[in-house]
Amino acid sequence: MTPNLRTAAWRAGLLLSTLALGACAGFTTTPPGRPGPTGEPPATPKSAELISYFEMLDQLAPGDPTRQASTLEAIRLAAMQSPTSSNQLHYAIALGSAGPEASNPVEARRRISELLASPHDLRPQELLLAKAYLREFDARVALYAELARQREEGERKLKAQDTEADRRYNALNGETQKLRKALAEAERKLEAIAEVERLLTPEGQ
Repeated sequence: MTPNLRTAAWRAGLLLSTLALGACAGFTTTPPGRPGPTGEPPATPKSAELISYFEMLDQLAPGDPTRQASTLEAIRLAAMQSPTSSNQLHYAIALGSAGPEASNPVEARRRISELLASPHDLRPQELLLAKAYLREFDARVALYAELARQREEGERKLKAQDTEADRRYNALNGETQKLRKALAEAERKLEAIAEVERLLTPEGQ
């Protein structure tokens, strides 16, 4: 994956995270338009559930491969030592993030799919975040598959062009050899004719 593609995908992931947070913020415990029990405007749920995810994404941002690698490894170890739903989601998102060189959206998508399909204790905002990243990884996997297909198609066409060029070169080289052989034969005959004429011509003429 090129650095520009990794940066664009990372930014897209961060945008999806923000959108998921915004969607969560739209839910309130009192009906829209009505004041809360104390007569004050409805309180917006805090985003504390997602703070650790945003901090993680910041650490995985492009620019420092050493920092990215150490962050990813720390998250992996945390998920192994304490495989809570939250830790597993952290690792899946980190693994699929476009920042680290070890980015693997295919494995990240599989992990999130399995996490959502099994019993879990993800909180509402985490659940929305997981679904948002699942859609992102689906899109990225489809994009990479299309890029791979185009690359293979391009390589196939180049190979076909090289084969055709080799065929034409061989054909041209064969014609050149034939022409050279014919020219050498013509020169030999001319020399033979000239020798005969020299023998038949009396001396002094």
